[in-house]
Parts: sequence; C-alpha cells; structure tokens
Amino acid sequence: MKVSVCIPTYNQGPFIEQAVRSALNQTIPPFEIIVSNDCSTDDTGETLSRLSKEISILKIINQPVNLGISKNTDFCLRAASGDFIVRLDSDDFLSPLYIEKLSQLLINNPNAGYAHGSVQEVDEHGNFLRQRRLGRKSGFQDSSDALKASTKGYRVAANILIFTKEALVKVGYVASTANFAEDYYMVVSIAVAGFGNIYLDEILSNYRVWVDTGKVRQRRKLDEIIGYRKLFDEVLEPAYQARNWEMAVLKKRRADFASRHADCLSWDVYTNDEKLQLKRELNALSSSLKANWFAWMYLHGFGKILSGYEQLKVAAKSKIKAIISPTASIG
Repeated sequence: MKVSVCIPTYNQGPFIEQAVRSALNQTIPPFEIIVSNDCSTDDTGETLSRLSKEISILKIINQPVNLGISKNTDFCLRAASGDFIVRLDSDDFLSPLYIEKLSQLLINNPNAGYAHGSVQEVDEHGNFLRQRRLGRKSGFQDSSDALKASTKGYRVAANILIFTKEALVKVGYVASTANFAEDYYMVVSIAVAGFGNIYLDEILSNYRVWVDTGKVRQRRKLDEIIGYRKLFDEVLEPAYQARNWEMAVLKKRRADFASRHADCLSWDVYTNDEKLQLKRELNALSSSLKANWFAWMYLHGFGKILSGYEQLKVAAKSKIKAIISPTASIG
C-alpha cells in the first residue's frame, strides 16, 4: 500500500512546515509528500527549499504561473502515484494516526472512494478551538445515501480527506472549472460515480481557522456562488435525472443555497454594481420566490432581521442535535 500526501499551497509561510512535518510524522509514513507551490510571494518557497534538503520523500512543484485553487489542487493530486491520496491544505495539519486509521478503513471497504474523520479547529497561534464532528455515526455510507445527503451541503467536518486513486481517476480529479467549491464538486462526483465514503468519529486532523482581517473570503463570494451553481447544473441535476429521482428536491435545495448566501448583498465590501452582479448569479442559482425575497430583504437593509432569524434556527438545531447526539456538532 502506497500513500501520497498532496499539499497545494499559496502564501502559507507561517504554516507550511507544520503541514509537511505532520504528513511525515505518521505512524505509517507516506510514500511521498507532494507540495505544489502556486507562485507564493511570501517565504513559502524558501521554507520548502530548506525542508526538501532534509526530507527525502518531499517533492516540490513550483508552478511557473499562478493557477488558482482548483487548478493547483488538480495538478498536485494528479502528480501523486500512491494507491491512496491525502488532500491536505497547507495551513492544516494531520494527527499521527491519520494515515494508519483511515487507510485501513479504505482497505476494509473497497466500495469507498474516500475516508474522513472529525477535526480539531485551531487558530493561527495553534490554540484549540471547537471540535467538528458530523451528525452521523462512524462507518460506511453508500453512494446513493451520500449523493442525497450532499444536496444539503458539503458533508465533511473539514476538507481533509484521503481518497483512493481509483475514485479520483474515475471522476477526472478536480473537474470543476470554478475556483470555489471544487472540493465539494469532487466528492459529489465521486458519489455519482458509484463510490461511497467512510467516516470515523475520531479527531485525526487539525483545521486552521484564522481571522480574515482583509476580508479576502468575503471578496470571493461571487466565485463561491458560481461554484455552487455549477455543482447543481453539472453534477447533481444530471445525476438525479439519470436515476429518475424527484427533481423538486434539488429545486428546493437550490433555493436554500441562494437564500443562505444572499446575505452578501448587505456587505459593505461590495459596490452597488458588484451587488447587482452577485444578485444575477444568485438568481441563476435559484429564481424561486424564497430566494428572491431573501435577496430583496438583504439589498434593502433588512439583513439584521433575517440574520437574527437564521441564528435562531441554527441555535435551535444545535440544541436538538446536542440532545440526540451530544458529540455531534455538524449536521
């Protein structure tokens, strides 16, 4: 069994060494660690050059031009030669038992395309925050159940997964042309291709949560909405049609997604013209009455009312889940 760890990176100088060393210091070491550096402008390159002199299994790919998240991740995954491939963001890090435990689950469940576990959130200083656990028990989930569950959202605790190479080859690795939600697109495609997945309710990795002082993530909201639309248009709807499943479910889910993300129309980081562009993309995701109502409310200054309502819903769901499953924190 060969395991590759793939780490796409861009300007993660403070964290990249910890990510690489966490991949190296596994109870079952990987066959190779591949880092694809997407033209970083900080000291990421210097750190990787130093580590490559020390770590023989570390392979560095320095991209000649900036590819963006989707293409750089795709390039990195395609470079792997292992039977199993770990996808690790460069600001996250693995616990020592990650490969040992999850690779064995993949060996025991040949119909699974990937495995994933619970995660520990950490801040930029490495301090522990909350634990992320799914609202499901440990074990195998077949492809049909995974496909249906995916219509509600990206059903992992964090985007730290170990894939079978077979599944990645089958779906063409990162096939999405959008520069957001490419990971979500990929796991849904894996379910469509007939692969299930395995979840282990143990903390096996650490997910970095940092304060976005420059509002970079907010500025990428247009890419995010486009990514969700492409997921529904290109993967979910064709899959439901091929299976003769009820299409009304997807119509409702599209409306839910558009309504949930319409809050960006109230953000002060956008100009009026940019908000109109966001509104058009939200409308392409869903033109339902619900989605249009949410968009109108946020555009016209009633966002606090909607945000308060959404917070109450989330709080109520969290309390119910805590009663049903005290260890679960994510639906």
